[in-house]
Amino acid sequence: MIFGHLLLFGGLVGFGGLGIFHKVADHPGCRPKIIALMLLFWGGLLTTIYTAAANAKGLAFPVPVVWIGCCGGTMAGLALFAFQTGLKYGKISTSWLIVNLAASVPVLLSILWFGERVGWGKIAGILLVFGAVVMMWWDKRIDLRKADANHPAQTSKWLPLMMLAFLAQGLATSTQKILVEAKQGDYVWQFYVVLYWSGFIAMALLSVLREAWPNRREVALGFLMALCSVAGNVSLTMALKTVRGAVAFPVVNGGSLSLVVLAGVLFFREKLHPIGIAGITCGITAILILVLT
Repeated sequence: MIFGHLLLFGGLVGFGGLGIFHKVADHPGCRPKIIALMLLFWGGLLTTIYTAAANAKGLAFPVPVVWIGCCGGTMAGLALFAFQTGLKYGKISTSWLIVNLAASVPVLLSILWFGERVGWGKIAGILLVFGAVVMMWWDKRIDLRKADANHPAQTSKWLPLMMLAFLAQGLATSTQKILVEAKQGDYVWQFYVVLYWSGFIAMALLSVLREAWPNRREVALGFLMALCSVAGNVSLTMALKTVRGAVAFPVVNGGSLSLVVLAGVLFFREKLHPIGIAGITCGITAILILVLT
């Protein structure tokens, strides 16, 4: 049990580190499209190595896994690009929360597409998601009012980009639900391999004719972000063998969100308005309710 809790802590640090490195990559020397490309490349390489070495099924890819993974990877690549671009106009503390609120999209998909019944807890969680998004928008609106009047168009790009990242990430996450419904739940890591590589190919096709080769900073940050992403997924998957999901998911999701918010305030000197703090609290509560119920 102690080892399981250590793994949970590893997952928390992994996903929290991913959010922090996203903010570090918000640098003039880093291009959002190339950062997404490098993250997906290293993610594909690391998951391929892990799956080949540690997974009983190895590198076996049933056709449904390939198709579902390709759809998820394309959406994940779009989400990464939109999110990294949106960070140029907003805060990591509020931006990271909005992307994590995409956990509500698979819930809605389960209700509308798969006809699952949900209790009042899930309904309350979904309503809190929309409430949190409105509060995040209001927090940004306050910043816009205080912004230089000479740059209103530039600063107003944050919300559309984050909504695109929210939707794309939600659809990418939903492919995990589709994987289970397709009776392919035993091929989770094979699914991740396809997801990362298909996302990489999609971003490469968008970048190859328009962007210069990645620089050292982009390659290094992409590797660190992919390492955090894969380490978080591996730690959480291993922890679930000894720790109940009702404990594991709230600890990892809520803890990593809190870590990114603290980093945004303490290290990146981001200022949150009271409505923003309320939105973060509402968002974390929404995620915990959705996971626990």
